[in-house]
Amino acid sequence: MKTLLRIDSSLRLKNSYSRRAGDRFVQEWKLLNPDGKIKSREVGTDFIPHLDQALFEEFHTVQNPSEKLKLSDELIAELFECDEILITVPMYNFGMPSSLKAYFDLVVRTGKTFRYEDKSIGLLKNKKTYILSSMGDVKTDTLSLVEMHLKQILNYIGIRDIFYYSLDGTADESYVRQQLNNQTTSFNNMFK
Repeated sequence: MKTLLRIDSSLRLKNSYSRRAGDRFVQEWKLLNPDGKIKSREVGTDFIPHLDQALFEEFHTVQNPSEKLKLSDELIAELFECDEILITVPMYNFGMPSSLKAYFDLVVRTGKTFRYEDKSIGLLKNKKTYILSSMGDVKTDTLSLVEMHLKQILNYIGIRDIFYYSLDGTADESYVRQQLNNQTTSFNNMFK
């Protein structure tokens, strides 16, 4: 039985294109994995603390773990326990939401998700990841800035099997409607 970890990062609960794409993705995933389990992690509307000096120091010298360190450990455990990861992410001001960056600041930890042996080695192996991004403008490059940034982070912690679905041009209702109609075909191609 597969487990999918869904990470939502839009600050919008309503009218979010990335969440809508994520909902549709989950429907298709369930059809292929009827016995599969879905775990959700909300980072768009639930507070994820930003990395600060005290927590950074705790990463290296743990005596009495704080609530922030316990959350970091919990987030890392979720990643290890899942088989596949779905990240829904809108582009805000040419980057990922600060809440998603805060999430990864708590997840990228020496000895937990990567280690050094002359170079860094990611410890999260054999994880298939789907990045569903949305942006108001029409995408002109192969990967958006958000997708490139996420790819770098995921590769660093050992995740290399990454698939992308971009819902761009969300400022134009007719254009985005056309993309939404083609979504199921795109997702089925990812699952192959």
